[in-house]
Amino acid sequence: MTFINPFKKLFCLFFVLHLFSIEAQKITVAEIDTLQKKASKIKWNMGNYKKAAILQKEIIVKSKKIKYKKGEIRGYLELSQCCFGMNMLKHCFYFLNIAEKQLKDYDNNSLKSHLYLIYGMYSHKLGGYQQSIINFNKSLYFASRIEDKKLAEKRKQNVYDWKRSSFKFLNQMDSVYSYEKKCMTSPKPMLFITIADRNLEKGRIDSAEYYINKADNLAKSLNAPMEGKCNVLMAYGKLYIAKKEYGKSLQYLFKALAIAKKMSFKTRERQSYKLIYEAYGGEKNIEKENEYLLKYSSLNDSLNQAEKKVINLPVEKFFKEEKKNIEERKKNLYYFTAFIIIFSLFIVFISKRISKNKKEKTKIVLNEKEQELDFLKKKVDENREHVLYLATKNDPTFIIKFKEVYSDFYEEILSEYPQLNINDMKFIALIKLLFSNKEIATYTNVSIRTVESKKYRIRKKLNLDANIDFNEWIINK
Repeated sequence: MTFINPFKKLFCLFFVLHLFSIEAQKITVAEIDTLQKKASKIKWNMGNYKKAAILQKEIIVKSKKIKYKKGEIRGYLELSQCCFGMNMLKHCFYFLNIAEKQLKDYDNNSLKSHLYLIYGMYSHKLGGYQQSIINFNKSLYFASRIEDKKLAEKRKQNVYDWKRSSFKFLNQMDSVYSYEKKCMTSPKPMLFITIADRNLEKGRIDSAEYYINKADNLAKSLNAPMEGKCNVLMAYGKLYIAKKEYGKSLQYLFKALAIAKKMSFKTRERQSYKLIYEAYGGEKNIEKENEYLLKYSSLNDSLNQAEKKVINLPVEKFFKEEKKNIEERKKNLYYFTAFIIIFSLFIVFISKRISKNKKEKTKIVLNEKEQELDFLKKKVDENREHVLYLATKNDPTFIIKFKEVYSDFYEEILSEYPQLNINDMKFIALIKLLFSNKEIATYTNVSIRTVESKKYRIRKKLNLDANIDFNEWIINK
C-alpha cells in the first residue's frame, strides 16, 4: 500500500494540471469581440483585407468551439466584406449565404442590418442598382431597430452613402441630393469627391478643387483608411488632368496606384491605369499612353470576366430556393392527400386555396423574370448607345467599350488579320457602326481624303478584291 500511494498522488497531480491546461486554452466571448475589433482596424485603417480575412477565419473557428453564435456570424459577414474589398465576389456571396442561413435561427438586428448592407454593396458592384436599393432599405429597417443608438446611426450613415451612389447611377438626381444632405451629418471623403466629380463634368474646376481639398482635409482629420487615401489621390490626379498639369497629375496617380496594388484594390488599380494613360495622352507621350492603355484593358477584361462568373449567382440562389420550396410544397400535398381520405370536403377547399396561391406566385415569378429580361435588353441598348457617343466624342476609351459590346466581331477580325493595329481597329469599328466617310472625318478631326487613304491602306492589309465593297464587307462580317 505504501508503494502505490505515491503513484496515486502523482496521477492526481497530472490530472489537475491537465484540467488547468484545458481551461487556459479556452477563449472567452470578450476576447473574440476584441479580436474582431482588431481585425476590423486591420481591414479599414490599414487596408489589409487579406490579413483581416485570415484573422476572421481563426475567429470563426474559435467562436464555434465555445458556441458563440454572434461571433461566428459576425465573422462570416466580416469575411464576406474582406472578399468584397479584394474583388473576390464569388467568395463574398458564398460567405454571405452562410451568414444568412445562420441568421434564420439567430435574431440580431445589427447582424441582419450588416447582412443586407453587404448584399446591397454586392448588387451595386454588379450594376443591379434597383436591387441594391431594395437591400439597402432592408438594412435601414433593421438598423432602426438596433438598441445601441450610436451603432444604429453609424450603420444608417453607411447605408445612406451607398444609396446615394446607387441613385447616382440610376440618374435620379433628386434622390442623390437628398441622400447627400443626410450624409453631410457625418461626411466621408468620398462624398466630397463625388461632388467634385460632378463639378469637373460641368467644367467647374475651381469648385471641384475646393471639394477635393475638403475630402483631403477630412481624410487627414479622420485618419481615413487606405482606400479613402487612395480615392483622394485619384481625385487630385483627375483634377490636374482637367487643369492640363499632367506631370503633377501623374505624381498623385502613381501614389494611388501603389496603394491600390499593395492593398489588392483591383477596381482602384483599374481606375488608376485609366487616368494614367489619359495623363500620358495629354503629354503626347504615345509610348507610355499605349503601355498603360494595355494595362487598363487587360485588368478591365479580367475584372469583367470575374464579374460575369458571379452575376448569375443570385439568380441561381433564387432557383435553388424555389426548387426547395416546390419540394416542400409537394410533401405538404402528400399530407393533404392523406387528410382527404378523412376530411374530404375540408381538404378540397384547402387544395383550391393552395392551387390559387401557387398560380399567383408563379405569375409573380414570371413577371419578375420578364422585368429582368427587359432590364438586360435595355442595358445592351444603353451599351450600344454609349459606344456611339464615345465615337462621336473621339474618346480614347471608345475602342475598349466597342471591344466589350462587339467582342465576337472584334476577336474574329483580329484572329483572321493579326497584322491590323489598334488604329486600324478604331477605323473598322467606326465603319461597323455605320458612320459615313464625312462623319468619320468630322469625329476624328481629319480630312475626307485622309479617311479615304486610310480605307485604301486597310483594304490592302485585308487583301480584299477590288470588286468587294469595303463598307459592306465590314458591316456584314
